[in-house]
Amino acid sequence: MPPTVTFIICSYNRAQYLDDTLYSLTKNMPDDHERLEILVIDNNSSDQTPDIVRKHQKLNNKDGKPIRYIKETQQGLSHARNRGIKEADADHLVFLDDDIRATESLISAWLSFFSENPEALAAGGKIHVQFDDPRPSWMSHFLLPLLGYHDLGNSIKKYPPNKYPFGGNMGFKKTVFDSIGHFNINLGRKGNALNAGEEKELFRRLREKSCDIYYLPDALLFHRVNKERLTKTYIKKQALGLGLSMRLRLKKATLPRKAKNWASEAVKLMGSLPLGLVYLFGLQPAKALMLFKFRWWIWKGYWQTQ
Repeated sequence: MPPTVTFIICSYNRAQYLDDTLYSLTKNMPDDHERLEILVIDNNSSDQTPDIVRKHQKLNNKDGKPIRYIKETQQGLSHARNRGIKEADADHLVFLDDDIRATESLISAWLSFFSENPEALAAGGKIHVQFDDPRPSWMSHFLLPLLGYHDLGNSIKKYPPNKYPFGGNMGFKKTVFDSIGHFNINLGRKGNALNAGEEKELFRRLREKSCDIYYLPDALLFHRVNKERLTKTYIKKQALGLGLSMRLRLKKATLPRKAKNWASEAVKLMGSLPLGLVYLFGLQPAKALMLFKFRWWIWKGYWQTQ
């Protein structure tokens, strides 16, 4: 009997984190774990990723907790995710990052949602951040989404028009990809390049079909962040990648849609001013300065590639 939900983990050279991720997932599987499978898509890793997966297969397959491994040699997160869609055996898919820690409620919340809402096409879960190294003084709450933070409250609801699930904790009915297509392979991360935008672009296509997207507060996980991601250089690289991704996403868009997007980014830039003043008056100038820099770097990433 095939599983009802496939949890897809796309991984690239994160063997140590993947080890912890798989442990937290298998530890928190419900008693009826035959309803699910874990599918690891190795996106051409050069580290010990295959060994880590084999270790967990050996530990868990005897208990009926299926873990499958697929290697996708085309570099890029979108390629890996699309391979996961193709290989998954279940009718519902949940994409998770390879550097997360599952809570007790994560898996059961996804299973319950799809079971109780068979017509639902897409949803997103709550993500909190776990700092494995000290949080820098310039890292404000408003930059936490860069590290995966995503929290719309404690009740199930439909996403508002200007919000989308985050890629590290999002689920779909598999048939939705037959109608809207797969992840855009020209967007998203490729190797060490920090481009993005593939999730938002896919959800935009879904919204064009007038489909509701649900927020699941009990599908909670923690996104782990280490010192490598807590540098100004990394944040700048990420912001420039966001700008480039925005340009690629809007490449074939109409002028009104481009104007709407630019206006939205301008509003965010202007919104940084009062937030920055709050931090300045609170004697936290480093947080204020980084907010301004981050917004400027996004614009720079957009225009420098024209």
